[in-house]
Amino acid sequence: MRSAVVLLERSSLIPKDVWRDSSCHRTFMPIEVSHLITNAWEWNQPTVPEQGSIVMSLQPDGSSKDPPTVHPIQGEQKDFIGVFDVSFVSTDRVKVTLREEECARKVGSPKRRTRQIALLRPWKPVRVLLNGRSAGSSGQFYLLREYYLALCTGAVPEQLEPPRFVDLQADLF
Repeated sequence: MRSAVVLLERSSLIPKDVWRDSSCHRTFMPIEVSHLITNAWEWNQPTVPEQGSIVMSLQPDGSSKDPPTVHPIQGEQKDFIGVFDVSFVSTDRVKVTLREEECARKVGSPKRRTRQIALLRPWKPVRVLLNGRSAGSSGQFYLLREYYLALCTGAVPEQLEPPRFVDLQADLF
């Protein structure tokens, strides 16, 4: 039976002066992702090997940015997607680990240690929200990154559960 981790990711880069404005929304509001997850699975299932990942980038408003990409995962081999390691424990369980070095590269500071954050089960999505800051020659910026992960296998259920929320945002002001 084929199975894949579907990862939806969206991000926003906010200049320091905008971030510091009291009217700035410093987080992403959750979006309805059931149709995005199920469509990514249904449209790409024929190209997914026995185990794989399907990654799709989203605009900040939640609309699709790019077509999904499919990657094979061999047995218990890890796949690196977004800021995560994903490893199939079995066809119906996938261990998701946050990677410190990728998190620092994609989100900036503060550091977040490498740690397991979820054990995915079929059709039970997880939402992970991160923020950070980085500085460069053009000034200081604040970054928001949001990831939705879901293990897809077999037939699509009539309805997905609401995503379990993992809030890894730091207090940045």
